[in-house]
Amino acid sequence: MYDRIYHIRLENFELQAERILDSSLRTRPIAIISSHHQNGSIVALSPEAKQEGLYRGLKVSVARRMAHGVSLLPYNTTLYAKLHRYLYQAVSSYSPVAEPAAFGQYYLDMNGMRNIYRDDIQAAHLIARDIRSRLSMHSQIGISANKLVSSISTAVVPEMIYRVERGNEARFLAPLQSQVLPVAGEKTVCRMIRFLFLDRVKNIQEIVSQPEPGRALFGAYYRKLTMEANGRDNSMVQPPQLQDHIIEQTVLQSDTNDEDILIATVRNLAEQLAYRLRRRCQVARSLRLEVHYTDGFKKSCSGAVRYNDDETVISEAIVLFIRANYRRNRIRSILLDATDFKAVSGQLEMFRDNRPDRLSVTLDKIRDKYGFGSICSAESLLIPKVRTNMTRSSTEKSRKSTEILNVLNNNFQCNSGFPQWVSV
Repeated sequence: MYDRIYHIRLENFELQAERILDSSLRTRPIAIISSHHQNGSIVALSPEAKQEGLYRGLKVSVARRMAHGVSLLPYNTTLYAKLHRYLYQAVSSYSPVAEPAAFGQYYLDMNGMRNIYRDDIQAAHLIARDIRSRLSMHSQIGISANKLVSSISTAVVPEMIYRVERGNEARFLAPLQSQVLPVAGEKTVCRMIRFLFLDRVKNIQEIVSQPEPGRALFGAYYRKLTMEANGRDNSMVQPPQLQDHIIEQTVLQSDTNDEDILIATVRNLAEQLAYRLRRRCQVARSLRLEVHYTDGFKKSCSGAVRYNDDETVISEAIVLFIRANYRRNRIRSILLDATDFKAVSGQLEMFRDNRPDRLSVTLDKIRDKYGFGSICSAESLLIPKVRTNMTRSSTEKSRKSTEILNVLNNNFQCNSGFPQWVSV
């Protein structure tokens, strides 16, 4: 069992990131939204925006009517991901075992660091001071014997640094609301908690202390609920590892069944997926594309990709999309899920054109330096090749028409009584 697990939380991480990028937003009411579409919702908001009556989860259409003076900013995933990686590198210098969680959240295993830092509180102050000096961002740090209690302490305690001593976990959790327990988010558990009016963790502790009623009420969740209600967690702090899945998903700004827009969206997702596969030097022997419609229906089709260049992954993704999208309803979201990875073989193939591979490598160099969105194909920007072909065809027709008109003009020049033809 671990004794010193730190949880670092940067409250309103997205809001702090936007105010770092633009200092004029530090005193203005702002809200970060998932999408500018009327079905979008508020993800994070400033205290000034809360005074206007806004809150998390509020629809964008309602927010626009309620508060005209609040700036609505789109969710900038690229910015948040860069800051998240930068801060992870910063906090990793304080412990050899660090785990990034959600944006602005990190776990540190500080066991074995007693000879370096005088005590837990001093180490926490050093970390918080370092984060503030690097990015001027406010952080909270929870210290306890496990990840569960440390993360809950940063979520409910307003103090910058808070420590829960070993053995006091159940006492610390008892007065808190039941929703602080992760397992309380499960549908079955949440329904039972509401039905029994178990508003506080101490009420759950009383129920689960009796095995027979506890198992009858919560079934398969009884053991997990018992551990969480008493502040027990055996999960370890784990550094980042290669994931078993690579998932790329997008929610369209507006529901649509326009095939040009949908194909361009699929191309963009496939380019991101291919980029991540090349970073891992792997291919996916299982690729699943899932389409979510506005009426809640979803359809998926599966395939595989033998190579990780953009052209191969995009072609396979488009084929899967055409197979999956057989309904006339509008689409809200598209998801690509790659699994069953295999290392790329270094053997060169004699009869395969390697120009797509060279192009993908060149694009990766640009994206590594300037970000993924710095360069993309014209078709992803809804500039299809058909337009180029049409332009060439029109130019060819215009040239031929001009030649015919010139011939007619030359023919009619011999008769001064006839006017010359003029090409327009």
